[in-house]
Amino acid sequence: MTEHALLEVDDLTVEFPGVRALDSVRFDVLPGEVHALVGENGAGKSTLLKVLGGVHRPSSGEVRLAGERYRPRRPADALAAGIAVIYQEFNLYPDLTVAENVFSGREPYSAASRGIRYAEINRRTSELFAVLGVTVDPTAPVGSLTVSEQQLVEICKALSVDGRIIVMDEPTAALSADEVAQLLDVVKRLREEGRSVIYVSHRLDEVFALADRVTVLRDGRHIRTCDIAGTDPDGLVRLMVGRDVESVFHRDQVGEGATVLELAGVNAGRRLRDVSLTVRAGEVVGIGGIAGAGQPELSQVIFGALPIDSGTMTLDGRPFRPRHPGDAMARGIGFLHEDRKAAGNLPDLSIRHNLTISILDRIRTGLKLLAPAKENDVYADYHRRLTVKATGPDQLIGTLSGGNQQKVLLGRALAPGGRLLLLNEPTRGVDIGAKAEIHRLINALTADGAAVLMVSSDLPELLGVSDRVYVLAGGEIVAHLAGVDRTEENVVACATTGRRIFSEELSAR
Repeated sequence: MTEHALLEVDDLTVEFPGVRALDSVRFDVLPGEVHALVGENGAGKSTLLKVLGGVHRPSSGEVRLAGERYRPRRPADALAAGIAVIYQEFNLYPDLTVAENVFSGREPYSAASRGIRYAEINRRTSELFAVLGVTVDPTAPVGSLTVSEQQLVEICKALSVDGRIIVMDEPTAALSADEVAQLLDVVKRLREEGRSVIYVSHRLDEVFALADRVTVLRDGRHIRTCDIAGTDPDGLVRLMVGRDVESVFHRDQVGEGATVLELAGVNAGRRLRDVSLTVRAGEVVGIGGIAGAGQPELSQVIFGALPIDSGTMTLDGRPFRPRHPGDAMARGIGFLHEDRKAAGNLPDLSIRHNLTISILDRIRTGLKLLAPAKENDVYADYHRRLTVKATGPDQLIGTLSGGNQQKVLLGRALAPGGRLLLLNEPTRGVDIGAKAEIHRLINALTADGAAVLMVSSDLPELLGVSDRVYVLAGGEIVAHLAGVDRTEENVVACATTGRRIFSEELSAR
């Protein structure tokens, strides 16, 4: 541990049923420094933050704050100790004002009127924003603010409790370039004020612009802590990766067919800008990038859930511009949402109803009523193809294991025809056995001529299952990786710095 550290984490281990999220992790923070915390998804960063923020309790190890044992039982304990964690998902009340959010739960009351002293909280909020060098109306409803302004409100909340250590989890994931620049200036001001900042980001350009030191986590373990001046982006990428893809994932060699999907100069929503790509029959095309790079929007555009502003799409060589998902499904396109719990399965409905909801027109009778016999035929087909472990078609999907729920949702995506599949995080939250089965299914589908566009934040999966990879950053495709250039190091480098490590550089090392 570093001498005179403000925060010290010593041999910290956190275990959940069947999973060791952190394994004897060491970490420390000095007074008045920006300490970056980096690693791939699943490296343990969020778990460590939640221990510091009083959300999770460690299984073993010790945390010390200013030399004293620190073991918060709830988030309020962390705030009282001067550790303020700003999570990627904001904890704000959109209908309350900025000042009400900043002082939520700690509002000063007037003994005479028995009401909140609004003039005081408005004044104090303005003073906090002045420390950050920005101006935000303390009386404005938070719901009316931009994402970057809401981020500043979260920082002001941290300052209002006299936060000695401010933790920022992917603070720029949803910000524009100008908003990112403003936030980086704010972080520098916090350091000048003597605050310590733990900065978690996949964006290495920000890490190198801000951090004094950087710690790399991988698979729940501490890999290295080093001065930012003593490393470089390529070296940091290698520390973050360190894994053999081929030992875990397998992709059968499948002959490429005709082009199924082509995008040319597509712009859509707030994210996608000038996106061009192709997907051919019999191949899996991977989409990589950090969170917030535009991956969900890309799938939504193709599926008709997000309108195109400009550019063109073709499907099997014909113009394609779906007005809604029904148009896409009618053309044989299936869609798997990245979050099966929030927007995927319907937990209170049966397996057969979850399977057939994407093809209701095909299983209706002449009176437009659902035909149970047709539903059961669909269930029997996909139960056999996907090896779903269930008691029968009427079992509620919510009672299945995570892996079997995911198989049912894959069946739903296949039901419209399986010509083109848009798979978002196809194995998120499933065990290794179910993951292998889903990968075998993807191989079988492409062997039959299906085209697959797969989004995955799991780099070994992305590279182990796909044939080519497009890397998104800031809503733009910054790289197309194939052959020997299709490596974890290149995906991370392109997503975080906009440039790749070419094969000749790798072979020279």
